[in-house]
Amino acid sequence: MAATTRFLDDYEGGRSAGRYIQAEVPTLPFRDKSFDLALCSHFLFLYTTQLGAEFHRLSIREMCRVATEVRIFPLLTPAGGRSPYVDQTIDDLDRLGHDVSIERVPYEFQKGGNEMLRIRRRRWPRD
Repeated sequence: MAATTRFLDDYEGGRSAGRYIQAEVPTLPFRDKSFDLALCSHFLFLYTTQLGAEFHRLSIREMCRVATEVRIFPLLTPAGGRSPYVDQTIDDLDRLGHDVSIERVPYEFQKGGNEMLRIRRRRWPRD
């Protein structure tokens, strides 16, 4: 709760100062590798039915383009089962040269929802 309060207290001034930029997936207005970390919480995978496979694929690829590491939480649909897009995403990103893992987290907002997808850009000699 303290983090939420801190964010809300900072938001208006931060927006004026350019610390908060309105953007949306699947197209982000940032250069490649602009960030060390991109977080997606309670959006992708959760809205499996509403957003569809292609939206998920494009959005996750876009986050991987702008950040060297991406974390997505949780991996469940509202009904409580794992999104069918999780395995598709892992296969897709592995083919593109990313290291992908499912990791347990110490937080469970939804019953059984204590895992996140961690995606890291593989290190190449030119990176």
